[in-house]
Amino acid sequence: MTALQTVRRAQRIVATAAVVRALALGVTASLVVLALGSFASLAFPALSRPSAGASAAAVFVGLLVAAMLLWRARHFVSPSRVALWLEERAPGLQYSLVTSLEHGSSPFAPAMEASVARENVGRATVIAVRRPIASVLAAVLAALLLLYISPSGVFGRGATFSPFGLHGGRGTGAPGSHLEHIEARITPPSYTGEAVTTIHDPSSISALDGSAIYVRGKGPAANITASLDRPLRIVEANGGWAIAVQMPTKPAALKLTDGGYERIIVLAPRADNAPTISLASPAHDTALRTPRLVVQLSAAANDDIGLSEGHFEYLITTGSGEIFKARTINTPAVRFNGSRRAALNATLDLAALSLGEGDVVSMRAVASDGNTLTGPGVATSDTRTVRIVRASEYDSLAVEAAAPPPLDSSATSQRMLVAMAEQLVREQPKLARPELVKRSTNIGELEDRIRRRVREILTDGEETPVQEQPDSLGATVEEMESPDQISGTQNPDLKSAYNSLWEAVRSLRIAEPSAALPPMRAALKALDRARLANRLYLRGTPPKIIVDLNRVRLTGTEKGNSSARTPRSFPDSARARLRGRFEALLQAIEKDPAHVVSDLAMLRVEALNTLPDFAAALGDASDAIRNRRDATVPLLRARRALDGPPVVTPTLTPWAGGGDE
Repeated sequence: MTALQTVRRAQRIVATAAVVRALALGVTASLVVLALGSFASLAFPALSRPSAGASAAAVFVGLLVAAMLLWRARHFVSPSRVALWLEERAPGLQYSLVTSLEHGSSPFAPAMEASVARENVGRATVIAVRRPIASVLAAVLAALLLLYISPSGVFGRGATFSPFGLHGGRGTGAPGSHLEHIEARITPPSYTGEAVTTIHDPSSISALDGSAIYVRGKGPAANITASLDRPLRIVEANGGWAIAVQMPTKPAALKLTDGGYERIIVLAPRADNAPTISLASPAHDTALRTPRLVVQLSAAANDDIGLSEGHFEYLITTGSGEIFKARTINTPAVRFNGSRRAALNATLDLAALSLGEGDVVSMRAVASDGNTLTGPGVATSDTRTVRIVRASEYDSLAVEAAAPPPLDSSATSQRMLVAMAEQLVREQPKLARPELVKRSTNIGELEDRIRRRVREILTDGEETPVQEQPDSLGATVEEMESPDQISGTQNPDLKSAYNSLWEAVRSLRIAEPSAALPPMRAALKALDRARLANRLYLRGTPPKIIVDLNRVRLTGTEKGNSSARTPRSFPDSARARLRGRFEALLQAIEKDPAHVVSDLAMLRVEALNTLPDFAAALGDASDAIRNRRDATVPLLRARRALDGPPVVTPTLTPWAGGGDE
């Protein structure tokens, strides 16, 4: 064998080894990426869902690693470089191989060829490439083992070691069913400006209320039925079947059947929340001697979809008691053009309003969203008031300009509500019943805010037998605290105001504004009496009281009282019921995974409103079972969400010894 033939044979061996090493390490890199993504799903459950992007990323990393290794081993195409590589592995050649390649016509060529033939160059080549090949094969096996023990649905431990994953190799649908590989197209309401989205093979659909949902699949529509609280119509479309449905206002289950196979798609609606707006400036109510002040108004509005417009509203009231006049001024509306966050600014010059003594200016910000389907939603900020002090309110002491007590704001808001109720009574003959109920209920909710504020003042913030949420606006008539349940400061004016407010709220919530007006006026009169009560304004800080401790020590006669007992919370029967159904499903996973998928969907529909975390984990578990992946992690998350965080019970202190000394 000539020197050139020896080099050519070594080139083939080295090239094969380089290609095998590059491909093996590329496969190793892809497997490691898949395993890392599988382990990352423990911390980020969204990664556990099947995704073509994750597979594409793993393949790309593998190809990149293989290409880099092949580029590094590109020198095997050069005979001279291979010859030098062989000279390093076989020192007995003494550069006769390289010299014979470069000087083949030399008279010493036969002697150099003989020297090359005496050396076992092929054995040295095999020994040189054997160790790298063995190492890369070991790397491939290690990567396969890592992927096997990871929570992967294909290679993971779900089919062998997981109590929840024994179903991994079983299918969840009947072979040849026309309910597999379906597609759902979601069209949001037009006012949102959002684009149409398409979901392939969904187990649940989350969209805004009123969104149009178009579900389609392959195959004839003859044997397919659909229902959503009622039977739905199946139509032929593009060589397959299709169904159109509107997103309901509450979670529901879209049931599809094809012969003996059933598939449930959970419809999870998202409500378009009303906007929120907060008045940042002015920050407090105030009282002035003269109506000379330029007020800078600033408000911030937010909405989950988009804001439409906003403005400031001024209510100027003149008079006192039941005899007063009111006028409303609105600033020009500012268009927000669908922005989710917006700022509203204005300047109010009190001198331009022609105010007199006793006049009150109430300011608030108003914003609305672009909901044309169920709205628009309107948000109002807290009210700030500026009151012009009457001369009769001053006494012999120097009066500092101070903010009025909380009752001033309540009285001003009550005047506004009385005006709104009078306007509603005047327009009542022209209004339809639904519009009357809506407007009367809105006034009743605002009136209920004042009732709760008066209750807080009466009780001095103490707990009452009926616990009402201060910020809630949907309390029923039965949930309102009756006047007999009020205990605390017995202010006769405030007590009378609370009784009247209670009656007014009851009438407004049953859409009887005419019956609500007399108690509303009585409440305003009582609030005015409480507001105009005698007050003493002190200049500076009060003096410090010095107590002789030696004289008063142990002279008290008041006995100590035990602390009030707090009632125990009621057991969560809904959570207990869900826990029982969930445990029954866990027992049935191994026997009938296809039926469990449907039961998980129905359980998720029931839990969407009360336990959203539990419902989300059930959705991930349902996807894992339906796609033949390991459902251990999402089921464990569902159990943790259902049971709540673990409760740590303090243990006994460790034994510190003892015995005879």
